[in-house]
Amino acid sequence: MKSRLLILALCALCLTQVLAVDPQVTAVFKTYCLKCHGPDKQKGDFRVDEMRISQTPADAEYWQLILDNLHLGEMPPKKSAQPTGAEREHTIAWIEAELKRAARMLKGHTGEVVLRRLNRSEYEYTIEDLFGVHGEYAEGFPDDAKEEGFDNNGAALMLSAEQVNQYLAAADFVINRAIQTRPRPETKSVELTLADYNRKLDERERKRREYEKKNPPTETERKRREREAAKGNRGRHYYPKWGADHLIPMKYLKPQTRDFFRVRSAGWYRFKVTGYAARNEGQPMRLIVEYGSLSKQEVASVAGVVQFVDAQPKSAEYRVYLQPNHQVQVRMLDGANWMWGSKIAGDKSPAVAIRGIEMEGPMIEQWPPKGHRVLLGERDANAIRDDDMPAILAELAPRLFRRPVATSITDEFHAFYRSVRQQKVTPLDAFKLTAKAMMASPHFLYHVEVGAKPDAYALANRLSYFLWRSAPDRELLELAAAAQLFSRSTLRQQVDRLLADAKSERFLKDFVGQWLKIDLVGDMQPDQNLYPEYDPELERAMIAETRGFIRELLNSDLSVRNLIDSDWAMLNDRLARHYGIPGVSGNHFRKVALNKSETVRGGLLTHASILNITSNGTTTSPVVRGTWVLEQLLGTPAPPPPPDVPVIEPDIRGASTIKEQLAKHRTIPQCAACHRKIDPYGMALENFDVIGGWREKYRALQPGANPRRPKLVDGNAIQCDDALPQLGAFKDFRAFRSLLLQREDLVQKNMAHKLATFALGRSMDFADEEALKQIVANTTRRQAGLKTMIRELVTSDLFQKP
Repeated sequence: MKSRLLILALCALCLTQVLAVDPQVTAVFKTYCLKCHGPDKQKGDFRVDEMRISQTPADAEYWQLILDNLHLGEMPPKKSAQPTGAEREHTIAWIEAELKRAARMLKGHTGEVVLRRLNRSEYEYTIEDLFGVHGEYAEGFPDDAKEEGFDNNGAALMLSAEQVNQYLAAADFVINRAIQTRPRPETKSVELTLADYNRKLDERERKRREYEKKNPPTETERKRREREAAKGNRGRHYYPKWGADHLIPMKYLKPQTRDFFRVRSAGWYRFKVTGYAARNEGQPMRLIVEYGSLSKQEVASVAGVVQFVDAQPKSAEYRVYLQPNHQVQVRMLDGANWMWGSKIAGDKSPAVAIRGIEMEGPMIEQWPPKGHRVLLGERDANAIRDDDMPAILAELAPRLFRRPVATSITDEFHAFYRSVRQQKVTPLDAFKLTAKAMMASPHFLYHVEVGAKPDAYALANRLSYFLWRSAPDRELLELAAAAQLFSRSTLRQQVDRLLADAKSERFLKDFVGQWLKIDLVGDMQPDQNLYPEYDPELERAMIAETRGFIRELLNSDLSVRNLIDSDWAMLNDRLARHYGIPGVSGNHFRKVALNKSETVRGGLLTHASILNITSNGTTTSPVVRGTWVLEQLLGTPAPPPPPDVPVIEPDIRGASTIKEQLAKHRTIPQCAACHRKIDPYGMALENFDVIGGWREKYRALQPGANPRRPKLVDGNAIQCDDALPQLGAFKDFRAFRSLLLQREDLVQKNMAHKLATFALGRSMDFADEEALKQIVANTTRRQAGLKTMIRELVTSDLFQKP
């Protein structure tokens, strides 16, 4: 029914009440609404004369929705009589004044932050920062439900008995990994060359021959080998040699560290590879560095991609966290996949020559390590006594619970420890069980805020979990202890400090990924026949571009106007080639000035990541893309289909283009209202294909000579012209983007709304609207950008109220 209310634009007020307040507004309602929504006729079961002014938050929320749609020019419906410009402006001004009155009247009625637990990401980041422990301990956690697009919303973060069991199991893993009962592991290092790898292959070949002497191959296998030898395919797969003693890897012949460096202890390791381009004919050659178990069942983690452009040796060094038995490998992204040993010597294909590989670790900065110190200080785990426990728990509780802890609480855990000890359990094991109980406590698992309003420690937690997604560090807690965090200047300084730290990349990953939905990139893989140029490297570049774009907005405090259009982009050479932008070399991302006369790029709507997640892998959908623009960029989502309308399959027979198909939808009354709002925003993006490339025609497939390889051909020409309500018609994407710049105010408001929702872990409601407007107004007055908006949010009453 809410969707029907939106269609009624000017119909949210009892006429008797309006008449006493503003006769001009009453006249507008009588002229444009009463005919279809009065006592004689009620379209959508809605009567104008039964509406009332804002007496409750629900009334006010309807008013806010109506105001948003008036601003967009969606109301009244296009084919209905329209108010004059003066009538519309006067009515909007009256509604805005009415909302301010309602905000004052309803202040304090809503907006309370619900008690919320740490979501999975926050839990893992907290464990990492507190204990320095990594692993798959959260693998069994259920997915966190999303509310308002984010998975940290307290209203959706339930806690089940099964999840409690998962938390207990995770605590076991973390505590056992953190507490050290053995001597410090030895830090080892190796340096490897071609000779080392080929010597290992020699050993394997020798062992194979010895085995076959005792276990001769079957007749079938013997004949297969003879056939391969007849084709010239014989000999083992040596790493091709180049120069003095340099090896050449291939896509399926990958130098690995397992045979030379066995990882025994979890921790940080240093990996270095030195190489250069061989036979590359001027083309960049790429080498990917991967790590993990490297089994076929698991996807390897990527440490980075190294690009070699000439014969000048170049080194790349990485710091990777490895679990026991994990390894590192290098693999070619260009060049030959593999070849038989007999063909290696004569191969002329482009390649990378590797001069050497280095591996060192575990890299230990202190002993005992961080996690042990948090739990036990510098105490010997094998020598703790019962008398030590009060001091241990008094030190541990504030670290786990992120604030000073009353003696009564630590006494409860001490009593638990004593009860465990009575079961003839060693002091160490009894302590582990006690620490496990503390890590399953609401004081650890929840964002606990004591008192009638957030105190300084709650404010430190809000700020840290907002921008670092983890517990506050020592500096924040010391400021809280000194009661200095309520100072606006101190809060601004802390915002800048937190955003400058590497841990703020977590904020970018979580907030940007969920707000813009780019965490869905890769879920729907593009059809390889239609889009053969799509590969994992392009996929990674898509995500990196958008995160880097928002990072640049933050670092340079640029206006959110850049979200609509910008004269710069964050690019590396792979993405620049994809976009047809010359002059970008190297696989690192950097800010690139755009020649707007030569490229349509600039702003979020030209990002391949956005264009990919609003497609299905084969075709684009103006409806999906239009919905994304309205929801994620403008913050004015189209209503869902009315519940009393059955699913309709529109008659689109005879419609040969997407534009014609959508026009067919608009002829159906039940579909028309939503499609008039959504379609233009999606049609404007039709020149962008499934992977964000520019196109003048659709791609199509025809049968080819090989039944498994259809032929790629041009399809129908693109049609993207349409019109935006109140803003006018556009003929192409550039014209559409220019019109959209006129609604920068909606983008600003939506940005503030998304940031506040994420920062506070709850949905924004009418009681928050005035605070959000003030945040936007303060940012705009300073002619500032995204960083200033975050500062304004953190220093606002909205961030600091219950």
